[in-house]
Amino acid sequence: MTDRWQRADTRVLGGVIGALLAVASLSGCAVGATKPDDSAHAYLDSVSGEIVMPLDEYAFYGRHADHQVFKAAARAVIVECVKSKGFTTSPARTQPDPATDLDDRTFGLWEDQRAARYGFAFAASPMDVALENARAAGGVQWSAAYDACNQGDESVIDTMDAVTPPQDERLNSLASRLESEALTRAQKDERWQRAREPWEQCLKEAGLTPESGEHYMSKQSNALPESYGGSSSEEGIRLASIEARCNTESRLTQTLADLEAAYQQPLIDANQAALNEEKERKQQLLVAAREYIAAHG
Repeated sequence: MTDRWQRADTRVLGGVIGALLAVASLSGCAVGATKPDDSAHAYLDSVSGEIVMPLDEYAFYGRHADHQVFKAAARAVIVECVKSKGFTTSPARTQPDPATDLDDRTFGLWEDQRAARYGFAFAASPMDVALENARAAGGVQWSAAYDACNQGDESVIDTMDAVTPPQDERLNSLASRLESEALTRAQKDERWQRAREPWEQCLKEAGLTPESGEHYMSKQSNALPESYGGSSSEEGIRLASIEARCNTESRLTQTLADLEAAYQQPLIDANQAALNEEKERKQQLLVAAREYIAAHG
């Protein structure tokens, strides 16, 4: 889901790439029935940690695979800018790893094995590791050139708009507005708050105090000292494991994602033709991104 990338991936690149990949929550009226379609469901991919929603098919950054293609193309554009400044070092070309590139925590931790291994930390993405290795090999001057290109070089912006969704087009897309509308409607459904009850009870039985509102973690984990690596410490892993277990046992993530999907589906049905046009536009950009990666990646 479009706005999940920001909430789930805290390692999204800064500067130009960050501006293109981060997604703002949008308001706006969408045409469609308000009654949910409870036959619609979300799919939880335990390998990648991806929560797949009905509207992801149409949103520019809806699916993990789409997100990775655009991210790789954006990075390739930045590297070409660095080369134009006389530097030869480039990040090694890497293949996306679904097991590390995504971990959707919109409704808290829900994948037991990942929590037991990383706690609240994130696995290292191969693409991010490759960039850090290039920084080390290229030295301070290479890093400075990369950062300068990433902060708004005009040639970078022009090329980026040709191989990734332009920011104004993405932020004003129908899919984004429908996602926001569906989430708003789902949160007003009485089943939304009821879904928290078994999850909260599970945390309490484990000696933890659940946060309130739209926060899906315990007060104890929220208080972990991040500056000392608390999220991946022994205590961090213990808390993460409890929270993931409670999330799974109470079906919190599945229930809330299904409810959101139920409100997305009628909006899709009511706006199918326009959404198909956005999907076609996304496919055109994906083709352009893949071609750029093949030539410059």
